[in-house]
Amino acid sequence: MSLDIKCYPQGLYGENTYLITDEATGFKAIIDPGYFDFEVRMDIQNNAYLKYMLLTHGHHDHFLAAKQYLEEYSSVRFAAPEKELKLMDSGIHRCPKPGYLLKEGDVITLGETELRVIETPGHTAGGICFATDREVFTGDTLFRLSVGRTDLPTGDWFTLLHSINDKLYTLPEDMIVYPGHGEPTTIGYEKRANPFV
Repeated sequence: MSLDIKCYPQGLYGENTYLITDEATGFKAIIDPGYFDFEVRMDIQNNAYLKYMLLTHGHHDHFLAAKQYLEEYSSVRFAAPEKELKLMDSGIHRCPKPGYLLKEGDVITLGETELRVIETPGHTAGGICFATDREVFTGDTLFRLSVGRTDLPTGDWFTLLHSINDKLYTLPEDMIVYPGHGEPTTIGYEKRANPFV
């Protein structure tokens, strides 16, 4: 089970949109569809291979391009956190309605890759992460040497610390962290060096 991971950090506020590909089958998923352009379309190539569009939380910089993906790729299934629906539908930017709602313990099967859903509230009340055996996509919960802010609607500092310490920091230390903003890191490095946790 191996993934090819491409990151497009050109989203609003430097949001990272990820295109992940299960190397055994070529099946693909977009994580946090905040960005979409010609480069992404070229990397997806075959429309039928884009199986999922996955959202970590309901802030608009992470879903601004969701409608474009849904219009471009008829095969894509949009899945988002069940507890984020209200946030996704608030503000100036409205997120398209997801076809699938995700909660703790759910598993997304992408070819031979399984992505486990981990609920990590704090940055928002219903934020989630997606974990394989080697990688975790943390949205705005955990960054390299930083954490998500909690002064926005539904955020809570102590809940965020609980999510990081009791959920993310229990993952293997060599697990690669792909955050919603900034550069990749590892669980072990953040446990040793992150000044906010």
